[in-house]
Amino acid sequence: MLATVRKAWQPLRSQWLGEAVLLSFEDRVMRGMALRQGAISRPLWESMLPAQALENGMPELVDELGDFVGDLLLTEKLMGQAVRVALPAQAAQWRVITWPLADWPDDPIDALRTIDPDLGLPFALADAAIDLQPLPGRPLRSLLVAAPRALVEAWSAVFEIAGAPLERLLPAQVCLRQALLPKLQAADPRDGILLLHPAGAGCSASLWQQGVPLYERLFEADDPQLAEKLQQIVAFYRSREAAFNLRQLWLTASLPHHDELAAALQLPLEQLSFAPYDFAVMQGLAQTR
Repeated sequence: MLATVRKAWQPLRSQWLGEAVLLSFEDRVMRGMALRQGAISRPLWESMLPAQALENGMPELVDELGDFVGDLLLTEKLMGQAVRVALPAQAAQWRVITWPLADWPDDPIDALRTIDPDLGLPFALADAAIDLQPLPGRPLRSLLVAAPRALVEAWSAVFEIAGAPLERLLPAQVCLRQALLPKLQAADPRDGILLLHPAGAGCSASLWQQGVPLYERLFEADDPQLAEKLQQIVAFYRSREAAFNLRQLWLTASLPHHDELAAALQLPLEQLSFAPYDFAVMQGLAQTR
């Protein structure tokens, strides 16, 4: 099983030829799409997941969820195609790592486990599946996305039961950043960005600068006090980084009363487009190699 986890979590090295099925999971909803040679061959669809199938990104009903996925792929005539999966955002944690080194280590993941910095994660790095992406500039920094190994093993088991060849598991955070990269790279590096990413009943609010996530909180998408809570997290981050200059508000999908929200925050609002994929995580999942 560990070999399966490593294969699923590591970056994809080969180009996908034939048809690939893209699946993005939340606690209540699965989104699906199919590609053929990089072009969309089956547009985005949504399916409600079995009740209580997931809890904080962990498959609680592995057999039922595997049967559900297998039946759905059979119904959609996609059985046997390679499957690429974006895990629920709650399944993984991300941090920016500053390396106490002059040069990149030969094996960054092994080096990180050896250094074992205190990252405030709810699990040990020794018992985690890890994705590391180098960030530009000096000092050496990486974007770490990690999840408990038991969670990744459970997801691998879901697709074994479904009878679907699992090409790769990806954290939703990696997919989201991939979809945002062109926009992030074009932004003024001096500007701070507040990104709101509604997904299902929840909404992640994250602060970004120079293409790097700095801080993140999760809220209910319909929280009537969302504006006040967002103001609080901005104030909290500024108390740690006084030079942080928040200049933009980005929205990956519609939120209730988002115009009033932008007015309360006194920020220009930009609703991002992810056509033809329609969903930020799905676009990143399609584009990530």
